[in-house]
Amino acid sequence: MSLRWVGGLAGLVVAVLLAVSGCGGGGLPPSPPSSAVPAGPTLPAGPTLPARPTELRLEGTDPCALLSDGQRQQLGVHRGVRARGSESSPLKGDSCVWTNLPKSPDNAWSGRLVLGQGAGYALGREPLRTVDGFAATTTGSTGSDPAYYCLMLVDVAPGQSLLAQYGNGAKDYPGMNHQLACDKAQQLASDMLSTLRSIKQR
Repeated sequence: MSLRWVGGLAGLVVAVLLAVSGCGGGGLPPSPPSSAVPAGPTLPAGPTLPARPTELRLEGTDPCALLSDGQRQQLGVHRGVRARGSESSPLKGDSCVWTNLPKSPDNAWSGRLVLGQGAGYALGREPLRTVDGFAATTTGSTGSDPAYYCLMLVDVAPGQSLLAQYGNGAKDYPGMNHQLACDKAQQLASDMLSTLRSIKQR
């Protein structure tokens, strides 16, 4: 999944016609005025993310430290487990996974420190959200049912994003849909942002 914003370029073409007299001593007649091809319409700028309230760089952060014990209890999940996604993914980074297994309904959250891709990666796919003043984009994922899954990217710093995702893999959550899945991803994002701000203020 990739997004490209294309801008238009105006090209200027000038045609100069010179007529040479073949008889008499008339010489070269005056050149006709140059004519320029009118510039094409300028394409509107693509959507942009609103300004962030502050910059929260992610380097040197432990993703599993972004949920406190109290926050984990509110979500009803166990202590997080460190993970690492595919190195070929544009959203690669150190992750932490929190689940409530073996309880049901199945609730699984994961947070990831995306150091090489901003939240604009998913801009325009779904309506923009705001998490504690930070812009957040949401999307689905290839191979996952969007009715039970949501991926959120929070714009925390230039070229970086805090990824929060929720999944109900067992599809046993009553009334689950993509909107609710994104609400749950946003709950994790809000908790992680709160903890991250506290860490940065130490």
